[in-house]
Amino acid sequence: MLEPTAATTQFESAVTANMSRLIGLARSMLGNQARDAKQAEDLVQDALLKLFRHRDRYDWSDGGWSLMAKSVARNVISCRRRKLGKSLDADPATLESMGENNDPATVPMTREVIELVRKHMAALPHNWREAMVLREQQELGYREIADVMGATESQVKTWLHRGRLRLGELLREHMQEM
Repeated sequence: MLEPTAATTQFESAVTANMSRLIGLARSMLGNQARDAKQAEDLVQDALLKLFRHRDRYDWSDGGWSLMAKSVARNVISCRRRKLGKSLDADPATLESMGENNDPATVPMTREVIELVRKHMAALPHNWREAMVLREQQELGYREIADVMGATESQVKTWLHRGRLRLGELLREHMQEM
């Protein structure tokens, strides 16, 4: 039996430490209209297999989150571009799987408010939603988002601006209806 390389051991540790966050990222980027409840896991697994094949080329000493998150995001975007992927229903465990430190909300939110924001995020065009998830949840910079999405920084800034404006409008409309 072959002894695992240092890169293999570090890769396995990174996957173990980050798997639930990666699935949460994929679910957030896919949105809210479910077709296949396993799609997020499939996209994460595919991205991780690609990274595993070239694991010796990467430095895993930082825990691998950034590299794995970018790979998953690219996979989701690629799937959407091929028009093979449909969105998923966000399940109640998504927020918990992200952990308290990664929750963009700094005040306690009720389940109702969380579901309301998810619903309105899902209504956004996919480029806007994906850019917002990468920026707000994953805290990527404009250049990193542009690289992941195959866009220019200007496009990313435009998508973020329009997405934030539209999300604000949808939430204000909802509040006025109450």
